[in-house]
Amino acid sequence: MADKRRAQTKALVRSEENLTQMAYRKIKEMMLNYDIIPGQRLVFVDLAKRLGVSRTPVNNALSILANEGFLDFVPNQGYKVHEITPEEANALYEIREIIELGAIGQAIRKLTSEKLDLLKRQKSLYEKAVLEQISRGRFTLDQEFHACYVQMAENPYLTDYFREVYQRIFLRHRIEGLPAGRAREVVLEHSELFKAISLKDVESAKELIKYHIKAGKEYIFSAIFS
Repeated sequence: MADKRRAQTKALVRSEENLTQMAYRKIKEMMLNYDIIPGQRLVFVDLAKRLGVSRTPVNNALSILANEGFLDFVPNQGYKVHEITPEEANALYEIREIIELGAIGQAIRKLTSEKLDLLKRQKSLYEKAVLEQISRGRFTLDQEFHACYVQMAENPYLTDYFREVYQRIFLRHRIEGLPAGRAREVVLEHSELFKAISLKDVESAKELIKYHIKAGKEYIFSAIFS
């Protein structure tokens, strides 16, 4: 009987953990899709109903997201989506540059035709999104273009850290009010960077990465911190 109760308890715990993971994933997807925006207050009941779960896994998921810096807990109000500060953005862009510059040499040394084809595909997906005027989705596609060559260095930790840093930037700032035109500049910058990588020109690739990150940072800062 005791063994049966322990087994049932373990099953309940696993079920609760699975629901928490599902809620975490779905809430983050809502942030990626801009269904939840920076500064927005989150209501437990609404989220639980939307996700089809009880309040407990939602509360657990929100707690995890708060610990990761994507949400803020406000006493007597609950959680709201964190809005990035200039200080945070500066620090994150600095880390992003360190990761990409640190990875690109190794990525080029380990370059294969298969890896280059994959990078070309990621570049094309971003270009297609620009032509179709996809807004929020462009950030995800831009992330994956850069993550692709970071991943080519064959250090999974670097790729994970890169995605985390990138998301800490773009999931925490609003996109309304961003001026048009930058996306087409990004297309050109991606193309130049792809060309340098395909030619195995490490120094040119590094300079292009630095320029691209600087231009992106200035674009975001001029729009949301002006």
